[in-house]
Amino acid sequence: MKATVWRSGAAVLLLIAAVGACTTEDDREPNRGIPTTIQISPASATLSYIHESTSFFANVFDQNGSDLYAPVFWSVSDTAILAVTGDSVSAVVTARANGSAMLLATAEEAVDTVTVTVRQTAGGLEVVSGNDQVGLQGTTLSEPLVVGVVDAGGTIASGVEIAFTPAEGSGTVSDTLAETDAQGRATTQWTLGDARRQSVAVAVGDLRQKFTATANSDPPMPDYALLEGLDFTRQDPLDTDIIEVSATISNLGDGAGPARFPVRLSLDGVTLANMDVDHIAPGEAATVIFTLGPLERGRREVGLEIDPAGGITEWEEENNLATGILSVVRQREIALGESVTLESSTADEVFLFRVEVPEGSDEALNIELSGGFGDADVFGHYDERPGYRYLYRCFGVDPETDELCQMVPARTGTYHIAVHAFTAFGPSTLTVTIGEKPVDPFDIELVFLDGGTGEQRGVIEKAARRWESVIARDVFDWDHAAADRVPAGTCGPGSPAVADRVDDIRVFVTVGSIDGPGNTVAQSGPCWVRPHPVEGAEGIWLQPTLAAIYLDAADVALVESEGMLESFVTHEMAHALGFVPEVWNRHDRLRNPSIPHSPGADTHFAGPRAVAAFDAAGGAAYARAKVPVENGATEGFSDSHWRESVFGDELMSPLLTGDVQPLSLITIESLYDIGYEVNVAAADEFEVRGAGARVVSGGVVFDLGNDVAPWRVRVL
Repeated sequence: MKATVWRSGAAVLLLIAAVGACTTEDDREPNRGIPTTIQISPASATLSYIHESTSFFANVFDQNGSDLYAPVFWSVSDTAILAVTGDSVSAVVTARANGSAMLLATAEEAVDTVTVTVRQTAGGLEVVSGNDQVGLQGTTLSEPLVVGVVDAGGTIASGVEIAFTPAEGSGTVSDTLAETDAQGRATTQWTLGDARRQSVAVAVGDLRQKFTATANSDPPMPDYALLEGLDFTRQDPLDTDIIEVSATISNLGDGAGPARFPVRLSLDGVTLANMDVDHIAPGEAATVIFTLGPLERGRREVGLEIDPAGGITEWEEENNLATGILSVVRQREIALGESVTLESSTADEVFLFRVEVPEGSDEALNIELSGGFGDADVFGHYDERPGYRYLYRCFGVDPETDELCQMVPARTGTYHIAVHAFTAFGPSTLTVTIGEKPVDPFDIELVFLDGGTGEQRGVIEKAARRWESVIARDVFDWDHAAADRVPAGTCGPGSPAVADRVDDIRVFVTVGSIDGPGNTVAQSGPCWVRPHPVEGAEGIWLQPTLAAIYLDAADVALVESEGMLESFVTHEMAHALGFVPEVWNRHDRLRNPSIPHSPGADTHFAGPRAVAAFDAAGGAAYARAKVPVENGATEGFSDSHWRESVFGDELMSPLLTGDVQPLSLITIESLYDIGYEVNVAAADEFEVRGAGARVVSGGVVFDLGNDVAPWRVRVL
C-alpha cells in the first residue's frame, strides 16, 4: 500500500526502535525530489516457525509520484516478536516469538507499515510418554498420553491444536482436541475400550503418531489368531501334486482357553479336514500343517479357520480365519520324439509339459518349437519345476515361433517345459529330442593387454580352450553397443572401454606387477554380467560377458618354473567365468558365508548338481553342509574356493599342490548350477579324501589366496 507523509508522526516514532537520522526541511536542496510516500512489498507476511526469515522491499516516491532513490530506515514495533536487518531498499525480518508486529519503513518523513504475524505450526510430532501401557478393560490408564511438538526450525511450539482419536474398540479420551502448552506438550487421558489391543491416533497437519495399549480381561480370555496367513509348499501346484498348507496360530490374549480347540481346512468354501490343536499359552504360538491335493485345475481358494463353530469365548473372532489362493495348473507329459501341436488365440497363455528321460546322454536335450504365426517363447528346466518361467535355465525368446532350447548333457530324470504366448500364435509344433542337432560352442575371447612371454600366453590360450571344452553350449551374445556401454577401467587396471557385441565372454589378461613374489598372486573375476533378456525378468543374473585376469609377473615366473602354470591360469579362468561369491550369491548357491565376521562358519555351495557330484566322489558320508567352501573370513581366500581340508589337490582349492591338480566333476557341475551347460565327460578323476586334517600332497605349495578380483561385478 502507499502511505502519505506523516506530518504529526512524532508520537508514533517514539514507540519504535528506529534506525537512521532525521532530516529537516531547512536542510533540503531547492527543487530536489522529496520522499513523500513509501510502498512496502509484500503487503503482509506470516511466519510459521521461530527463526524463519522473509524479505521485504521498499519503493520510495517523490511529491510528484515518481520513483525516487532515498535511504530507507527499517524498524519493528515489537522486538520480542520480530527482528529486522536491512539496507536502503530491503529488509529481512526474522521470527522470535508468536504474535503480530508492524514492520516500518521510513524515508525522511515518509512512512509505511505492514503487519507480520508469527504463528508456529507443527514441524515435528513425537510421543513423549504414555505409550504401550497395560490395563483392564473399561478403566482409565494410569499415565496420561503426552505428545511433544516442535516447529519446522526445531523450536518448541506452543498453542498448536492436536487431535487424539481412539480406534474402534479403543475406548475414549478426555480431550479429543488439546493445545500444546509453553513446553510444546499436549495431554489427554485414555479410558480403555473392549478390544485386546487398542490404539489412539494423534494428528496435527500432515504429521501422525500412535499410542497403543493392551487390555486385560477379568477373567482372562484367549485370542487365537492367524496373523501371517497361509503358507503353501507352492502356490502353482500341478493338478497331480500333493502340497502342504501350514499356518502359525498365535494366542494374543491373556488366557489359555480350553485344553484343545478345533481348526478347519476348507477348499472353495467346502470343509476338507478338521484338526484338534492343544491349547496355546498366552504369548505363545503353534504351527498346524494340512496335506492337500491333488486338486482340479483352476483358481482355488483355501481357507483355515479356528473354532469354526464359535464355541470359545475370545477377545476377537475376526482374526480366526485366513485364506489363500492356489493357481492349479495342468502339465501334460510329452515323450521323447513326440510332436504336439499348440496354438493360442490370446497373449500370456502358458502351456506346461514334462518329459521323462529314462537314460542320460552326453548329447543335448533339444526342445524345439516351430511353425505357425505369432510369437511364442519356450523355456526348459531340469529336475524341480521353477515357480516362474524366467527362472527356467534354458530359454528361446526370439521374436517368432521358431525357438530352440538346448540343455547339455541330457540327464536321467524329469525335464519341465513352458511355452508362453508372448502374442497369439500357432499352430506350432513342439518336439523334444536328444542329440542329432548341432550345439553352438562356447567361445572365450582373450584380450592380452600387457606382459607375458609368448610361451606364457600360449599356456593361457590352452587354459581357455580347456574351459571351452568344459562348457558345452554357448550363451546368447550381448551387445554392449546398444545400451550397456562399459567405461574404461571397469575390468581391472588398464582395461579398455567396451561398446560392441560379445560372444560369449571376453577376458582381459595382464601379466604385470601386483606385489612381487607371494602374497597376491593374481586378481581374477567377472566384471560385467548379462541380465535376462526378457522384459519382466529384471534382477535375474545370467553368465558374465566381461572378465579380467591380472597375474603377478613374479609369481607367474615361480609357478612356471615348477611346471604348474597351466593349472594356475586354469584356476584363475574359473574365477573369471563366475566361480566367485558375488555370482554364487545371485544364484542363491553360497550359504553361511564366513566373510566378514564369521571365520568358523560352515560355508558351503548349495548347488544340487555339485552336491550330487560331491556325494558321488566319496562325499556322501560327509557330515557337514555340502559342498564345503573355504571359510576363515579372509578376503580373496574364503568363500571363493573349495575347502582345502576336504579337497586337497583339486584345482579350485586355495592351495596349488601335488603333481596334478584335477578339475573335478564337482567344479564342472558347480558351473552348471550357476547356469552354464557343461560337458561332464571333461572332468578329471577325483576322490574326496578327508574332512578335517590337511590332505595336501608333499612338494611345492603355492597359496592362491587373495586371487579373487576386488572389482565390483556389474549388470545393466
